[in-house]
Amino acid sequence: AYHVKTDKGMITFLDTPGHAAFTAMRARGAKSTDIVILVVAADDGVMPQTEEAIQHARAADVPIVVAVNKIDKEGADPERVKTELAAKEVIPEDWGGDTQFIPVSAHTGQGIDELLDALLVQSEILELVAPADVPASGIVIESRLDKGRGAVASLLIQQGTLKQGDIVLAGLQYGRVRAMLDENGQPINDAGPSIPVEVLGLDGTPDAGDPVVAVESEKKAREVADFRQEKMRSSKLARQQAAKLDNMFETMTAGSVETLNLIIKADVRGSFEALQGALADLGNEEVKVNIVSGGVGGISETDISLAMTSSAIIIGFNARADSKARAAAENEGIEIRYYNVIYDLIDDVRAALSGMLSPEMREEIVGIAEVRDVFRSPKFGLIAGCMVIEGTVYRSKPIRVLRDNLVIYEGELESLRRFKDDANEVRNGTECGIGVKNYTDVKVGDLIEVFDVNEIARSL
Repeated sequence: AYHVKTDKGMITFLDTPGHAAFTAMRARGAKSTDIVILVVAADDGVMPQTEEAIQHARAADVPIVVAVNKIDKEGADPERVKTELAAKEVIPEDWGGDTQFIPVSAHTGQGIDELLDALLVQSEILELVAPADVPASGIVIESRLDKGRGAVASLLIQQGTLKQGDIVLAGLQYGRVRAMLDENGQPINDAGPSIPVEVLGLDGTPDAGDPVVAVESEKKAREVADFRQEKMRSSKLARQQAAKLDNMFETMTAGSVETLNLIIKADVRGSFEALQGALADLGNEEVKVNIVSGGVGGISETDISLAMTSSAIIIGFNARADSKARAAAENEGIEIRYYNVIYDLIDDVRAALSGMLSPEMREEIVGIAEVRDVFRSPKFGLIAGCMVIEGTVYRSKPIRVLRDNLVIYEGELESLRRFKDDANEVRNGTECGIGVKNYTDVKVGDLIEVFDVNEIARSL
C-alpha cells in the first residue's frame, strides 16, 4: 500500500496481485477500498482474474474505474476491452454506462494524470469522508515476522488517528505500538484515515483482513484477544473432529488417497494464504496436498522435527532456513525447497502429485492369428495351425482366444513354432503353430489375439 499526494487531494493505493492464486487478496482489496481500479491489458483483454475482480467489487458494492493498460504496445485494442467488459455488464460512459475507461501506459506514463483525475471525480461523487478525532480503526493489509523487530503488521487506517504508544487489537493479536513507519520505511508518529502504516509491537502476526482497533487499555485488549483465540481453538477442534468422521466414512467407501505432506513457510501472511488456496486445488480423488503446518517466518529446527514425524517436504517461499535448521535437515535427510515465484512452486507440486498417480494400464493389440487347422502332436499336445493376419505374434505376451468376437479364454502361449523350429515371434502373413497353455478347445476359425499392457504415466 502507498499514498500519492495530488493537487486535488491524497490517494491511497492498495495493489493486489493478478495471479489466480491470490483470490483472497483481491477479495480483501475490494472490501477495503472506496474505488476499484480494474487494470486490463489492451493486448490481452479480459482474463478470468478480471471477471473475478469484477465480482469482488460488486459484492463489496464498490464502484469501478477501468484502466486499459499497455495501449503503447503493438496489437493493443482498447475497443475490444470495452466490448468484452460490456458483456460483463461493465458499461463505458461513452456507451451510455457509468464506468470510466481510461487508456494508460505504465511503460510511458501516458494517461496516468487522466486516471488520477478520474479517481478524484469518482471520490467527489461518493462524498468520501472519515472522522480523524476518534479512536483509530482499520484493517490488516499484510503481516510478517522480521528478524530483530518481531511481528510487523501493515495496516490501513480507515477512521480516527493511530498514534505511537496506542494499544491496538488486531484479530487474535494485541500490543502497544512501539514504532510506526510509512510505506518508505520512514518513522512517523501518527497516521490518519486512508493512511497505510507499518506498526511494531504486536505479540504475533495477525491475518490479512483482520480488523484493527485502538483500545483504552492493554488489559482489555488481552482479554478480547484471549477470548478470540479460545473461540478459534474450539472451532478448529470441532472442524478436526468433523474431518476425522468424514475421513472415516470416505475410507470405508473409497480407496486410499495418496497424500503429499508439505510444511510451508512464507515471508508474509498473504503469500502463505495464497499458497494454501492454490495448492488445495491441485489434487483429485486419488492424490492431494496436505499442509501439515505453515506460517510466516524462517524455517526453524522445529519445522525440521515436524517434517521428520510427518514425512513432509519443507517449502520456503521467500523464506530461508537458519544454520541449525539446515544442519538438522541434512542430518535427517529432510528436503527443503526454496521458491520466490508462485508459478514455479505450483508447477513443481503439480508434477510431484502427478508422479504419485497410479499409472494408467493401457492395452494394445500387437498381433492376431487365425486358426486354420487343429492337430495333435505326441510331443506338444494340441497345436493350432495358424496364419498371422495382423501385426506380430509374440510367444512371451498374453493372449486371448476369440470365437465369434467373444472372448472364450485368456492366458498365455505354451509354444510358438515356425515349421519345426521354436520361434519367439512370427510376423504378419506368416504361418505358424501355436500351443495355448492349459487350453485344449481351440477350433478352426478361432482368432488368437496377442496383446500388451503398457503403463502410461498420468498427470493432473
